[in-house]
Amino acid sequence: MDSSSTGKKGIDQIMLIVISIVIGALVVWGIITPKGLEAATSAALAFITSNLGWFFLIVIFLFVIAMIIIMFSKWGKIRLGGQDEKPEFSTMAWFAMLFAAAMGIGLVFWGVSEPLCHYFSPPIGEAASDGAVGIALRYSFFHWGLSAWVVYAFVGMCLGYFAYNLKRPFLISSVIEPLVGKHRWLMPVADFTAIFAIFLGVATSLGLGVMQVAEGLNSVFGFPVSNLIYGVLVIVFTGCFIISAVTGIKRGILYLSNTNLILAGFLLVAVFVLGNPRFVMNALTTGLGEMLQNFIPMSTWTNYLNDGAWVGGWTVFYWAWWIAWAPFVGGFIARISRGRTIKEFIMGSLIVPTLICATWMCVWGGNALYLQHYGIFDFKPMLDASTASPMFGLLQNLPGTTLLSVIAMFVIAIFFITSADSATFVNAMYCSYGNENPKTWLRVVLGCLEGGLALILLLSGGLTALQTASIVGALPFLLFMIAMFFSITRALNNDVVVEPTAVTESNMGSIDLDKTDVTVQPAD
Repeated sequence: MDSSSTGKKGIDQIMLIVISIVIGALVVWGIITPKGLEAATSAALAFITSNLGWFFLIVIFLFVIAMIIIMFSKWGKIRLGGQDEKPEFSTMAWFAMLFAAAMGIGLVFWGVSEPLCHYFSPPIGEAASDGAVGIALRYSFFHWGLSAWVVYAFVGMCLGYFAYNLKRPFLISSVIEPLVGKHRWLMPVADFTAIFAIFLGVATSLGLGVMQVAEGLNSVFGFPVSNLIYGVLVIVFTGCFIISAVTGIKRGILYLSNTNLILAGFLLVAVFVLGNPRFVMNALTTGLGEMLQNFIPMSTWTNYLNDGAWVGGWTVFYWAWWIAWAPFVGGFIARISRGRTIKEFIMGSLIVPTLICATWMCVWGGNALYLQHYGIFDFKPMLDASTASPMFGLLQNLPGTTLLSVIAMFVIAIFFITSADSATFVNAMYCSYGNENPKTWLRVVLGCLEGGLALILLLSGGLTALQTASIVGALPFLLFMIAMFFSITRALNNDVVVEPTAVTESNMGSIDLDKTDVTVQPAD
């Protein structure tokens, strides 16, 4: 779909002005009083997690059920772009791009730290016990599993279907348009929410990536962690993801995603082989079984008899984080999924990534838990100092520490770049009335703004507040997601499944082969 099919061309100047004013106000606030910004956003987040945590839990759980039903229903046969559409990318390239964009540095950042956090502070049971090992892995699989990926898959399915099948602009507002009626002011609000979330998400992701690479440089080469290192890394990362975004999906983004898949795969295998493979495989098998067995209880557990702080600080926080990233990740996955059936789309963006994330978490987190639980290495001081450090602490306990640490830093950098370039591309689409190929200069400008935002708040100490602010924005977008659900189910129910007509001697003369070779059956 080019700009001509959106009904509008060029740049949405009003949206750019409004988003610039809001982002600028946050930056000024973060520079002048970073603690004040953090206090305000933290209070808002605490209110949401304490009072509306149940709402996040039940809605995300219902989305998981709904997407699995859609995958195996007749709707699963519908192809994004029409029944004759062919996939734009190979399956391997498609998956490499969607996985790199969706997880970014988060999986690398938390692969060791999260299981250790749950081990030292489990939601139930005794800390640092045998039971805490299993709970740590179970919840790590859960937080990075079906409930995380369903948010991305759902938003991507909605955007892809409305853009490719219904020929609507590539915008969140296009999905809710059939429901708004006279309240059309909700449409720009939905698009603003998406663009705002992407800006804050990229900036916080860049900040987290810079912090972890800086820790790696300190661990391997002894470079002190300083504002100078932060500044250099932000400039380098920003330049790289802008170049990648400018070269487009089929060049820069695709190349980096494939490279990252190879490097991350090598690192995963190396840590698995050089660590304790027997412990990891046993832990993975048991952990997946326990996660599936307890999926419904974990999905709906609010810990209401206590203060619910653990659930709010971890599960609800994660659900809000995935929702905040959904406008970007869902939009990008939709952009690269033309030609896929809905069943194939859900399988590739929901089921397979869940298994890969569990494997990654178990290889990294499982080896760290083994070292910690059996007294071989104490991660607690590193974890207390910085959640970015334990990953390199694990690598220090493996042969080839320096090589693996250097590769790990490259993986972190490329993971971020592939997320940021994809996010910048999608943001430019949203700022161009849904044009699938936004102007190059706009991608450059948005990339510079994202990098500058991250640098200013990283140096001023306002990065944590920015991350919290982006998660607070998840609440309004969750409401839009609910509206999107009713809109997409109505649209799918009105669609058709196209199947070939069997040609026999009895009907051969009645079929006009020049006009059609299919029959149309309602998908109900």
